[in-house]
Amino acid sequence: MSQPDDSDFVHTGPGTTAGRYLRRFWQPVRRSEDLSNGQAVPIRIMSEDFTLYRGETGKPYVVAFRCAHRGTQLSTGSVEEDSLRCMYHGWKYEGTGQCVEQPGEEEGFAAKIKIRSCPTEEYLGLVFVYFGAGKPPPLPRHPDFERPGVLETGLPEYWPCNYFNRLDNACDVGHVTFTHRESALRAGRPEQLAQRTASSSETEYGIKTSVSVPGRPPFHTHLHMPNTNQTRSQARIEGSLKDAATLWVDRLFWRVPVDDENSVSFVIDWMPLTGAAAQQYKERRLQARAQVTVSPNEYGERVLAGKMRVKDLDPKMSTYYLFWVEDYAVQVGQGTVAERASEHLGRMDGGVILLRKIWQRELRNLAEGKPLKEWVTPSGLNEPE
Repeated sequence: MSQPDDSDFVHTGPGTTAGRYLRRFWQPVRRSEDLSNGQAVPIRIMSEDFTLYRGETGKPYVVAFRCAHRGTQLSTGSVEEDSLRCMYHGWKYEGTGQCVEQPGEEEGFAAKIKIRSCPTEEYLGLVFVYFGAGKPPPLPRHPDFERPGVLETGLPEYWPCNYFNRLDNACDVGHVTFTHRESALRAGRPEQLAQRTASSSETEYGIKTSVSVPGRPPFHTHLHMPNTNQTRSQARIEGSLKDAATLWVDRLFWRVPVDDENSVSFVIDWMPLTGAAAQQYKERRLQARAQVTVSPNEYGERVLAGKMRVKDLDPKMSTYYLFWVEDYAVQVGQGTVAERASEHLGRMDGGVILLRKIWQRELRNLAEGKPLKEWVTPSGLNEPE
């Protein structure tokens, strides 16, 4: 394009306006439990490839994908203390990207070589990385998830669709009655299928969507700009069906672009359980996860291919994974990149419209060099008013 398109949310590669915007924020790239001391792995975020490794001291680092010598993939190398040695010719890099050893080369050559590195931090069981230029801002904190209780990281959800397919869903409360009908019925929560009304407003952190259902107090969902969703769920519980009928969970989702045609969601759950009740729930959660012998993505593909219906899924399946299949079918079913120009939005789409307007405003300001809004995350968002 001859000029930046402030309505182009979907393309996030280097140099794109949306990509520049997302790179101004910390992004999760892996669960902490999935990165062992001394392990190096390749990662792809926003159409760029990097090497993520954890030093022997336990600290995570992110450096360039390839060695500066002959361009081989650095994740095939070996971790030595907090440095990474290339498998090809043994060039060794510190976590800053500085080359410190080059076997067989003249002294002083290594000091001239430095590859890209990115700041990393761990929080809430996730490894976060700042991919932007310059000094990173403080990593945002979510006080609601720092309280005593059960804190769990869900399995990363790698889906073959653009991240904005998933982000659009954050402020879309109208879909629940229909998309998650089977989950609500199996969880014994038919009241969630009642027709609802909703209103959305911009806040200091992003968007607050308030939902009203006849005979129930209002409840809210929260979109933390640019790509984090906070909800309180009373049906999608990773445990037994009884858990889904009796417990509730506060949840954070980060919708992160892998590239323009693939995305990953990182999920954090917090539950107000302690002591024996917490331990028993954790055991039921592991049991529910062990019962998943077919990927929820595979079930979603079968639904999209017309080979099965959601109601045909194993009646013992955790509602957590049932939700996954239901959302997969409708969000991946929009196409790899949703055709927004052909949509017909209505009254229930107010949150979706507001989300896109805020994104458009921020992208326009970024492209024109104008100030961007500074987002702030308060505590107590899911507590009753």
